Amino acid sequence: MVKAQTDTSAHKIIFFDDFDNNQNNWTIADNSRANSKIEGGYYYFTAEGRAYGETKEIKIDTHKDFEIETRIKISGGDADHKNYYSMFFWGREGMNGYYFTFAKDGFASVEVCTGKNQSDCITSSGSLRKTSLSPDDFNTYTIIKTGRSYSFLINGQQFYEMPFAAFFGNLMGFGAARKVSLIIDYLKVSYL
Repeated sequence: MVKAQTDTSAHKIIFFDDFDNNQNNWTIADNSRANSKIEGGYYYFTAEGRAYGETKEIKIDTHKDFEIETRIKISGGDADHKNYYSMFFWGREGMNGYYFTFAKDGFASVEVCTGKNQSDCITSSGSLRKTSLSPDDFNTYTIIKTGRSYSFLINGQQFYEMPFAAFFGNLMGFGAARKVSLIIDYLKVSYL
């Protein structure tokens, strides 16, 4: 696999992990909930018995403009949106948070969730749609907060816009549907 090269010179980076080691203490596990490891500069993550997520606390001053970016490949499992999907989430506290979802069949959405079940999530108006993401390769997901609005990009292409909403908390991370495997290349958070 070819790792992404990221030009970070123009931004003030407040968090960056390229998974060359486990300096940020991501969960490494092989149990009934998850199978995860860091190897070769990637974080490999599989939800086992049911949907599962992994979080880190990353404090962002939301009065500033910022960018959150990650590069992820769905490497296995029944990962179509009708069967659930995978996600990158931010601004989370407990089960309340914001979710940038993506599925192997090319669908993506932006959701606000206030509980652990899919029925506790509201899809932002007009955001659930087929995108240009590559189902069998890495895709870059970017969230940009500028002023009072969010822009969401997939592989550098504008996907969705919505008004900025206050964070519930400082948790950020990844989630996968049951038996779905993700490979995460990097996670970067920076002020613009």
